[in-house]
Amino acid sequence: MPPVESGPDLIAIITVLIAIGALIVAILAWLAANTQAKMAQDQAAEARRSADAANEQVSLGKDQLDVALRQLELEQQVHREQQEPYIVVDIQPSAFVSSVLLVVIENTGPTVARNVRITFDPQIERFEEIGDPSRFILAESFLFKNGIPAMPPGRRIELFFDLGSNRLNSDLPKEYTVTVDCDGPGDRPVETMTYKIDLRIYEGTEQIHVKNIHDGVKMLEKVKEELGGIRKLLPYERANGGTLANPAHPSTRRT
Repeated sequence: MPPVESGPDLIAIITVLIAIGALIVAILAWLAANTQAKMAQDQAAEARRSADAANEQVSLGKDQLDVALRQLELEQQVHREQQEPYIVVDIQPSAFVSSVLLVVIENTGPTVARNVRITFDPQIERFEEIGDPSRFILAESFLFKNGIPAMPPGRRIELFFDLGSNRLNSDLPKEYTVTVDCDGPGDRPVETMTYKIDLRIYEGTEQIHVKNIHDGVKMLEKVKEELGGIRKLLPYERANGGTLANPAHPSTRRT
Protein backbone atom coordinates (compact mmCIF):
# COMPACT_ATOMS: atom_id res chain seq x y z
CA MET A 1 0.00 0.00 0.00
CA PRO A 2 1.53 3.37 -1.25
CA PRO A 3 2.31 5.93 1.27
CA VAL A 4 -0.14 8.85 1.68
CA GLU A 5 1.21 12.20 0.55
CA SER A 6 1.84 14.64 3.21
CA GLY A 7 -0.27 17.74 3.69
CA PRO A 8 2.23 20.37 2.37
CA ASP A 9 2.68 18.53 -0.94
CA LEU A 10 -1.07 18.37 -1.49
CA ILE A 11 -1.40 22.09 -0.79
CA ALA A 12 1.36 22.86 -3.29
CA ILE A 13 -0.36 20.78 -5.97
CA ILE A 14 -3.65 22.50 -5.29
CA THR A 15 -1.95 25.88 -5.43
CA VAL A 16 -0.37 25.04 -8.77
CA LEU A 17 -3.69 23.85 -10.15
CA ILE A 18 -5.35 27.03 -8.95
CA ALA A 19 -2.62 29.09 -10.55
CA ILE A 20 -2.97 27.18 -13.80
CA GLY A 21 -6.73 27.67 -13.70
CA ALA A 22 -6.30 31.35 -13.03
CA LEU A 23 -3.86 31.57 -15.91
CA ILE A 24 -6.32 29.82 -18.20
CA VAL A 25 -9.08 32.14 -17.07
CA ALA A 26 -6.81 35.14 -17.65
CA ILE A 27 -5.90 33.87 -21.12
CA LEU A 28 -9.55 33.32 -21.93
CA ALA A 29 -10.40 36.77 -20.60
CA TRP A 30 -7.61 38.29 -22.67
CA LEU A 31 -8.81 36.47 -25.74
CA ALA A 32 -12.35 37.64 -25.10
CA ALA A 33 -11.19 41.19 -24.47
CA ASN A 34 -9.04 41.09 -27.57
CA THR A 35 -11.97 39.79 -29.60
CA GLN A 36 -14.21 42.46 -28.18
CA ALA A 37 -11.56 45.11 -28.90
CA LYS A 38 -11.22 43.90 -32.48
CA MET A 39 -14.98 43.90 -32.84
CA ALA A 40 -15.08 47.39 -31.39
CA GLN A 41 -12.37 48.49 -33.85
CA ASP A 42 -14.28 46.94 -36.71
CA GLN A 43 -17.45 48.65 -35.56
CA ALA A 44 -15.58 51.94 -35.22
CA ALA A 45 -14.09 51.52 -38.72
CA GLU A 46 -17.52 50.71 -40.09
CA ALA A 47 -18.93 53.72 -38.27
CA ARG A 48 -16.20 55.90 -39.82
CA ARG A 49 -16.95 54.49 -43.25
CA SER A 50 -20.62 55.15 -42.69
CA ALA A 51 -19.84 58.67 -41.51
CA ASP A 52 -17.56 59.26 -44.52
CA ALA A 53 -20.27 57.93 -46.84
CA ALA A 54 -22.79 60.19 -45.15
CA ASN A 55 -20.44 63.17 -45.49
CA GLU A 56 -19.90 62.38 -49.16
CA GLN A 57 -23.65 62.12 -49.62
CA VAL A 58 -24.14 65.45 -47.89
CA SER A 59 -21.36 67.02 -49.99
CA LEU A 60 -22.86 65.56 -53.16
CA GLY A 61 -26.28 66.85 -52.16
CA LYS A 62 -24.80 70.29 -51.50
CA ASP A 63 -23.08 70.29 -54.89
CA GLN A 64 -26.31 69.25 -56.58
CA LEU A 65 -28.15 72.00 -54.70
CA ASP A 66 -25.54 74.56 -55.78
CA VAL A 67 -25.85 73.41 -59.39
CA ALA A 68 -29.62 73.60 -59.19
CA LEU A 69 -29.46 77.11 -57.69
CA ARG A 70 -27.01 78.28 -60.36
CA GLN A 71 -29.22 76.76 -63.05
CA LEU A 72 -32.23 78.52 -61.56
CA GLU A 73 -30.36 81.83 -61.43
CA LEU A 74 -29.22 81.37 -65.04
CA GLU A 75 -32.76 80.59 -66.20
CA GLN A 76 -34.06 83.62 -64.33
CA GLN A 77 -31.33 85.78 -65.86
CA VAL A 78 -32.07 84.48 -69.37
CA HIS A 79 -35.79 85.06 -68.87
CA ARG A 80 -35.15 88.56 -67.54
CA GLU A 81 -32.77 89.43 -70.40
CA GLN A 82 -35.29 88.14 -72.95
CA GLN A 83 -37.74 90.71 -71.61
CA GLU A 84 -35.24 93.59 -71.41
CA PRO A 85 -34.28 96.18 -74.04
CA TYR A 86 -30.85 95.85 -75.63
CA ILE A 87 -29.20 99.11 -76.68
CA VAL A 88 -26.37 98.79 -79.19
CA VAL A 89 -24.02 101.73 -79.88
CA ASP A 90 -21.51 101.72 -82.74
CA ILE A 91 -19.68 103.95 -85.21
CA GLN A 92 -20.02 102.58 -88.73
CA PRO A 93 -19.95 103.69 -92.36
CA SER A 94 -23.18 104.92 -93.90
CA ALA A 95 -24.78 102.45 -96.30
CA PHE A 96 -26.09 105.34 -98.44
CA VAL A 97 -23.60 108.21 -98.32
CA SER A 98 -20.05 107.52 -99.44
CA SER A 99 -17.16 108.11 -96.97
CA VAL A 100 -19.46 109.10 -94.09
CA LEU A 101 -19.18 107.62 -90.59
CA LEU A 102 -22.28 107.52 -88.43
CA VAL A 103 -22.94 107.10 -84.72
CA VAL A 104 -25.63 104.43 -84.65
CA ILE A 105 -27.83 103.81 -81.59
CA GLU A 106 -30.37 100.99 -81.84
CA ASN A 107 -32.69 99.08 -79.53
CA THR A 108 -32.54 95.46 -80.69
CA GLY A 109 -34.42 94.14 -77.64
CA PRO A 110 -38.12 93.21 -77.34
CA THR A 111 -39.22 95.98 -74.96
CA VAL A 112 -39.03 99.75 -74.58
CA ALA A 113 -35.81 101.21 -73.18
CA ARG A 114 -36.29 104.25 -70.97
CA ASN A 115 -33.88 106.83 -69.65
CA VAL A 116 -31.06 105.71 -71.97
CA ARG A 117 -27.70 107.20 -70.94
CA ILE A 118 -24.68 106.91 -73.23
CA THR A 119 -21.14 107.83 -72.24
CA PHE A 120 -18.05 107.89 -74.49
CA ASP A 121 -14.55 107.58 -73.06
CA PRO A 122 -12.73 109.67 -74.18
CA GLN A 123 -15.46 112.21 -74.85
CA ILE A 124 -16.70 111.99 -78.41
CA GLU A 125 -15.13 114.59 -80.73
CA ARG A 126 -15.42 115.15 -84.46
CA PHE A 127 -12.87 116.33 -87.01
CA GLU A 128 -15.51 118.67 -88.41
CA GLU A 129 -15.58 120.57 -85.09
CA ILE A 130 -11.87 121.46 -85.09
CA GLY A 131 -11.18 125.12 -85.68
CA ASP A 132 -14.82 125.97 -86.36
CA PRO A 133 -16.51 127.51 -83.30
CA SER A 134 -19.79 127.77 -85.19
CA ARG A 135 -19.87 124.04 -85.83
CA PHE A 136 -22.37 121.96 -83.89
CA ILE A 137 -20.65 120.11 -81.00
CA LEU A 138 -21.93 116.55 -80.97
CA ALA A 139 -20.85 115.87 -77.37
CA GLU A 140 -23.02 118.79 -76.19
CA SER A 141 -26.18 117.56 -77.88
CA PHE A 142 -29.30 116.87 -75.83
CA LEU A 143 -28.92 113.15 -76.50
CA PHE A 144 -25.55 112.87 -74.76
CA LYS A 145 -26.20 115.50 -72.11
CA ASN A 146 -29.66 114.38 -71.00
CA GLY A 147 -30.09 110.92 -72.48
CA ILE A 148 -32.91 109.47 -74.58
CA PRO A 149 -36.29 109.42 -72.78
CA ALA A 150 -37.54 106.29 -74.57
CA MET A 151 -36.52 103.93 -77.38
CA PRO A 152 -39.12 101.39 -78.50
CA PRO A 153 -38.03 98.04 -80.00
CA GLY A 154 -36.42 98.48 -83.41
CA ARG A 155 -35.82 102.22 -82.94
CA ARG A 156 -32.61 103.29 -84.71
CA ILE A 157 -30.91 106.68 -84.40
CA GLU A 158 -28.18 107.69 -86.86
CA LEU A 159 -26.00 110.74 -86.19
CA PHE A 160 -23.42 112.19 -88.54
CA PHE A 161 -20.00 111.60 -87.00
CA ASP A 162 -17.25 112.41 -89.50
CA LEU A 163 -15.98 111.95 -93.00
CA GLY A 164 -14.03 108.72 -92.91
CA SER A 165 -10.90 109.95 -94.71
CA ASN A 166 -10.62 113.10 -92.58
CA ARG A 167 -11.12 111.21 -89.34
CA LEU A 168 -8.79 108.30 -90.03
CA ASN A 169 -5.99 110.64 -91.16
CA SER A 170 -6.32 112.91 -88.13
CA ASP A 171 -4.77 112.74 -84.65
CA LEU A 172 -8.17 112.43 -82.96
CA PRO A 173 -8.90 109.30 -80.90
CA LYS A 174 -9.71 106.19 -82.89
CA GLU A 175 -10.66 104.06 -79.89
CA TYR A 176 -13.66 104.59 -77.64
CA THR A 177 -15.18 102.79 -74.70
CA VAL A 178 -18.94 103.28 -74.74
CA THR A 179 -21.05 102.69 -71.62
CA VAL A 180 -24.82 102.33 -71.91
CA ASP A 181 -27.32 102.39 -69.03
CA CYS A 182 -31.10 102.30 -69.30
CA ASP A 183 -34.27 101.16 -67.56
CA GLY A 184 -36.41 98.25 -68.69
CA PRO A 185 -39.86 96.90 -67.78
CA GLY A 186 -41.14 98.18 -64.46
CA ASP A 187 -38.44 100.90 -64.53
CA ARG A 188 -35.97 98.25 -63.40
CA PRO A 189 -32.34 99.15 -64.26
CA VAL A 190 -30.87 97.00 -67.02
CA GLU A 191 -27.36 95.60 -66.65
CA THR A 192 -24.77 98.13 -67.82
CA MET A 193 -23.46 97.39 -71.31
CA THR A 194 -19.92 98.28 -72.41
CA TYR A 195 -18.72 98.42 -76.02
CA LYS A 196 -15.26 98.84 -77.48
CA ILE A 197 -15.15 100.83 -80.73
CA ASP A 198 -11.96 100.93 -82.79
CA LEU A 199 -12.15 103.04 -85.97
CA ARG A 200 -8.89 101.55 -87.25
CA ILE A 201 -10.83 98.55 -88.58
CA TYR A 202 -11.88 100.83 -91.47
CA GLU A 203 -8.34 101.82 -92.41
CA GLY A 204 -7.32 100.58 -95.85
CA THR A 205 -10.80 99.28 -96.69
CA GLU A 206 -13.42 100.13 -99.28
CA GLN A 207 -17.15 100.18 -98.63
CA ILE A 208 -19.88 99.09 -101.03
CA HIS A 209 -22.80 101.50 -100.90
CA VAL A 210 -26.40 100.74 -101.74
CA LYS A 211 -27.96 102.88 -104.46
CA ASN A 212 -30.87 104.88 -103.08
CA ILE A 213 -33.38 107.48 -104.20
CA HIS A 214 -30.78 110.26 -104.00
CA ASP A 215 -28.55 108.40 -106.45
CA GLY A 216 -31.58 107.95 -108.71
CA VAL A 217 -32.34 111.70 -108.67
CA LYS A 218 -28.73 112.52 -109.51
CA MET A 219 -28.77 110.04 -112.38
CA LEU A 220 -32.03 111.49 -113.75
CA GLU A 221 -30.62 115.02 -113.58
CA LYS A 222 -27.55 113.86 -115.47
CA VAL A 223 -29.70 112.15 -118.11
CA LYS A 224 -31.84 115.31 -118.42
CA GLU A 225 -28.73 117.44 -119.02
CA GLU A 226 -27.44 115.03 -121.65
CA LEU A 227 -30.82 114.93 -123.41
CA GLY A 228 -30.92 118.72 -123.40
CA GLY A 229 -27.53 118.84 -125.10
CA ILE A 230 -28.64 116.31 -127.71
CA ARG A 231 -31.83 118.24 -128.48
CA LYS A 232 -29.88 121.39 -129.20
CA LEU A 233 -27.93 119.53 -131.87
CA LEU A 234 -31.06 118.38 -133.76
CA PRO A 235 -31.94 120.35 -136.99
CA TYR A 236 -35.57 121.03 -136.11
CA GLU A 237 -34.50 122.29 -132.71
CA ARG A 238 -32.23 124.88 -134.29
CA ALA A 239 -34.92 125.83 -136.87
CA ASN A 240 -37.50 126.41 -134.16
CA GLY A 241 -35.26 128.27 -131.80
CA GLY A 242 -34.73 125.31 -129.53
CA THR A 243 -38.45 124.47 -129.34
CA LEU A 244 -39.44 120.96 -130.28
CA ALA A 245 -41.69 121.02 -133.38
CA ASN A 246 -44.74 118.85 -133.01
CA PRO A 247 -46.66 118.50 -136.30
CA ALA A 248 -49.81 117.49 -134.46
CA HIS A 249 -49.84 120.63 -132.30
CA PRO A 250 -51.74 123.65 -133.69
CA SER A 251 -48.98 126.07 -132.75
CA THR A 252 -46.42 124.24 -134.89
CA ARG A 253 -48.67 123.09 -137.77
CA ARG A 254 -47.85 124.84 -141.08
CA THR A 255 -50.66 126.52 -143.00
